[in-house]
Amino acid sequence: MSNLPTFRFECTRCGVCCTDKNTIVNLTHTDISRISKGLKLTLDELLEVIGFYIFEKKITKSEISKMVVTPIMTERGLSFPGLKKNSDGVCYFYNINEKKCRIYKLRPYFCRTFPFTFAYGEEIGNNQQNTVKMSLSYKGIEYCPGLGHEYPEINYENWIKLGVKVLENLRENEKLAQSWNKKFKRTKTNPKVKDYLIEILKS
Repeated sequence: MSNLPTFRFECTRCGVCCTDKNTIVNLTHTDISRISKGLKLTLDELLEVIGFYIFEKKITKSEISKMVVTPIMTERGLSFPGLKKNSDGVCYFYNINEKKCRIYKLRPYFCRTFPFTFAYGEEIGNNQQNTVKMSLSYKGIEYCPGLGHEYPEINYENWIKLGVKVLENLRENEKLAQSWNKKFKRTKTNPKVKDYLIEILKS
């Protein structure tokens, strides 16, 4: 691969991304299923660790199209699923004393890709990896201390493979969310968060 951007990064286990009050870890249907099955959670237990964050103001279709995770209709309004945080803004699954994630192997895609973000680019030949662009996320630039010239160059190919997987997952999640939203617009019935989770877990 030529003309690729050079990124130097190494996770310092600082926990800043896990404890930032203004960072919410978005969840796709796959993230929810992986955490639920991996921890063998009941539906009620799952609702203790996953929040459905409501938008404070009405959002436009244009704003929705720019979101990483497509919001869904719930009984409290349009919202998106994310890991819950405690009153100090710390992720539910972050052990602040040991400075480590308690579900590292099950962690969401958002956590796996930080501090990078991925998007589809122009296709070059038949190589799917060439269609994916990788860049630093806004939050990564803002506070990640693991970025800098003193750290080793990343394995670009491995990160792009992860990016391909993440983007495919986001496409699937968008289809699920749109199908859910259309169903309740059509039937004009009240959507329930529990039913959404049940639909995810049975698939």
